[in-house]
Amino acid sequence: MRKGTEGFVLIDVLPKVEFDRDHIPGARNVPIDTFDFAKAVADKSAGSKTRKVVLYGRGVNCDVAARGIRMLATACFTNVSEYEGGIAAWNESKRARLAASTQRP
Repeated sequence: MRKGTEGFVLIDVLPKVEFDRDHIPGARNVPIDTFDFAKAVADKSAGSKTRKVVLYGRGVNCDVAARGIRMLATACFTNVSEYEGGIAAWNESKRARLAASTQRP
């Protein structure tokens, strides 16, 4: 998605303390328990409910991104998806890229 031309906003729905510890570069933090979660996400999306929004949480066993998607759908957001695997998948892919780059001659 980052290499494509489609604009999107990446939202980390984990608590701020977890976001501060580790997050995907370029992500914005809107914890799932934020008062008026949908409005906070809209604010991060320049007020748009049609701009592509991608949510993520901790990993495959974490349901906060899916909960956030349901909340945004209820608030009439039309283009929301989940980065499956969350921060765990991101970090795993980052480790794999680093390992591959250090094995090159």
